[in-house]
Amino acid sequence: MFAQAFLAATPAHHCRLYPNDSSAMYGHPSERLNSSVPMENVGGRWRYSSCLMHNGTSETSTESNQTATCNHGWEYDQSVYHSTVVTDYDLVCERHWLKELGQSIFMVGVAAGGLISGTTSDRFGRRPTVVACIILQLISGLAAAFTTDYVTFLVLRLLAGGAANGAFYVGLTLGIEVIGSSKRNVVGMTISSSWNPGAVFLAGLAYFLRDWWSLQLAVSLMSVPLLSYWWLLPESPRWLLSNNRIKKAKISIQKAAKFNRVTIPDEVYDKVITKAKDKEPGEKFKKYSLVDLFRGPRLRRFTVTVSLVWFATVVVYYALIIGSADLAGDPYLNFVLGALLEWGLSFVGLVAMEKWGRRPVVGGFLFLTGAACLAVASTPTERQDVIRYISLLGRCAIGVAFNCLAMYSPEVLPTVVRTMGVGVANMWSRAGGILSPFVSLLADVWPPLPMLTFGILCTLGGAGVFSLPETFGIPLPDTLEDGEKLGRACWFKSNAFE
Repeated sequence: MFAQAFLAATPAHHCRLYPNDSSAMYGHPSERLNSSVPMENVGGRWRYSSCLMHNGTSETSTESNQTATCNHGWEYDQSVYHSTVVTDYDLVCERHWLKELGQSIFMVGVAAGGLISGTTSDRFGRRPTVVACIILQLISGLAAAFTTDYVTFLVLRLLAGGAANGAFYVGLTLGIEVIGSSKRNVVGMTISSSWNPGAVFLAGLAYFLRDWWSLQLAVSLMSVPLLSYWWLLPESPRWLLSNNRIKKAKISIQKAAKFNRVTIPDEVYDKVITKAKDKEPGEKFKKYSLVDLFRGPRLRRFTVTVSLVWFATVVVYYALIIGSADLAGDPYLNFVLGALLEWGLSFVGLVAMEKWGRRPVVGGFLFLTGAACLAVASTPTERQDVIRYISLLGRCAIGVAFNCLAMYSPEVLPTVVRTMGVGVANMWSRAGGILSPFVSLLADVWPPLPMLTFGILCTLGGAGVFSLPETFGIPLPDTLEDGEKLGRACWFKSNAFE
């Protein structure tokens, strides 16, 4: 997902000189540029135009003060990137929106993958869904490295996006479901922030693999070891019990107990099985649908609020992370710094959630991100050093909010519709991801407008978090009735499942 920061990086570029231009053939490089490419002021800094050239460099033109578009293509700086998707397909100037379209297409796949994988995992199980997503991710990623046209590349990225999101969020749901309330915080945060060391590794790969296709190939091959999950990954006991597979649930729990070298008394098994058997008539074998998320007033409100908070968070999240490679300074260093700082702050968020709960931490980091974005919007463009540091602060804060929200949002939804609910929320969040690249294009209208938009979205998202129930230290809701009770005083009574 975040490989896009390097796969589709846009290096410095200018118009390729006219083939018959004598200065282009015999002059010094600087003389050739001066005679062929006009200067333009960008953010208070003068540089060679990226999209225009002098008409006068053509043998057929005598009006040297007039400019024209790059009819002969572009020349790209190769000091940082040898080749990217942008340079291979000339996604610059009047075609630069196609680069943003590529990221949006990927997010369309992510949105569809969240919904489809959520539904299939509720019906067929967490483990087979995760493994199927890994296989699809591997195949589509490898194929993308060998594409020769941009349309095929986009189609394969669409499939890879759906597979990657499905594997991650179904895996996250599985991890949360097999952990008791006292440890859900640690496990959820570990899974949610696991991409940070991967991002550091990604930057290292990108540093040594400066051609986009070689980086795409290397990243895709990382999925090969994950195929072992078919044998290593257990099925969720909660899902098994919710689907009346009592014997398999007991076997799964016994395997976990054996691995952890603990003995579970028979009365504990009896209590769990009794609760599973004592479901309301008709609920035991019932298959749930998306409609069930909106039947009760409280569960409906939770679903809508979580979806909107995810939308706001993801719009900002991907814009700031992928945009970190475009900040002033070394793009690899900026990317690594952001990932490492987010990783460290995520564990600060973990400690804070153990002490103050989910809502203050998720909402607080969203408010901090909003403040950082508004500060960047009000900073003069020539102060690139200040913009860099504030942007990195906002990028880290939104990362912590994202990781905490990924753990918090499944907890407010009952087991029987949890992954469907997470899938719906993530569909909305990926709608935010689809729009995110195009929000960045608002800079063509007014440079501060994207950051101003991000700041407002984060502030509204933080306010939305505080309208949700606190879930720290309480049992996960299992049934639709449990979901309606969550946050009320009656729900804080002892629960046999924990």
